[in-house]
Parts: sequence; C-alpha cells; structure tokens
Amino acid sequence: MTRASTSAANFGLLLVALVLMLHSVVGELTPKHVRHHFFARRETFQGLHYGFTFDDQAYKSYCGEGSDPKQPCFTHWAGDLGDAESSFPEGQNYKGIITNNVMKDFTIEGPRQSFTIIYPKLGGVSLTYANFDQKTGCKDITLKRGDNDVWRIWVSDENGNDRDIDTKNHAETTKRFCSKWIHIHVKRDGRN
Repeated sequence: MTRASTSAANFGLLLVALVLMLHSVVGELTPKHVRHHFFARRETFQGLHYGFTFDDQAYKSYCGEGSDPKQPCFTHWAGDLGDAESSFPEGQNYKGIITNNVMKDFTIEGPRQSFTIIYPKLGGVSLTYANFDQKTGCKDITLKRGDNDVWRIWVSDENGNDRDIDTKNHAETTKRFCSKWIHIHVKRDGRN
C-alpha cells in the first residue's frame, strides 16, 4: 500500500469516527423537517387527549389471536397517534387502548363509543368512528380533509388492496365498514 492510499484510508476512518461521535452527541443528522415530508413522525405523547391509555394485555385481548371478530382494531400504515388529538363524547366511560409506544395500533374498550382523532400537525385531517352495530360489527368511518391540502387521509379495510375512502377528491367522506381491521393512512399528497 502506498503512503497516499494509507493516508486516504486513515482519513476515511477518521471521518466515520467523527460522524459516529457527533451522532451520539447531537442525534440523528437528518433534519426533522426532511423526515416530516416523507412520513408522519411521532415526537411526544402529549398531544393525545384524555381517553387513550397504553395497555398491551388489553389490546391483545381485543385484537390478538382468537379475539372477537366484531371488535374494531385500527392500525396506522402511514402516520401514527404521536401528535394526534382525540375526542370522546362526554359521559362515555370507555377508553381507547394503544398497544405500545410506537403508537401505530389501537382499539377501543367499548366498540359502541364514538370518537374523533385529529392530526393537527399533519394538515388537520381527521377520522371519526361512530354507529357501531353489535350484531354485524359494522361501523361508520368519516374522514375530513384538513386546512392543508398537501396532507390527506385514507382508510382501507382488510378486504383487498384498495383505498376504501379517501380525502383526495372529497373534503369529507363516510363509509360503513364491516371488517375487524381498519388501516389508516395519513400522508403528504404532494398536490397544492
């Protein structure tokens, strides 16, 4: 090996060590605003209002193997509950249950309760759940476009690969779902 190639290799190792050292002190080098444009990120649990709690065991009993097929379970395929705000009507004694601190999957203790989730840092889009039918397991999901058109929300069920309802072409849209799993997508659309 020549002296020049040895010096170049040492310089490369020095740069790698410097980056690793800076990462441990400063944190991730990707600016937060860049990541924000690619996916909905979770920063804190503070934004989530009264009504949700972490409970892995309860979540598994409602959504795990062998659970009631009519119990609604929700998962974020894009976005999460990190900066979301929830609202439950007064007088409801039930609660929302989040499976873990990743905040992607959740359910509700009493499926007849209605609730709304608003994503204020993701364009203000929202999802409302209501009108659960105990006999069929069907429920209404309403999506609303927020104040920032580059964000949109859509929902799909466990049947097929399509977007069952979507705010792309509608400021507000409602559909009746009869599947156990509801997949929520909150993403930047890219249109202005």
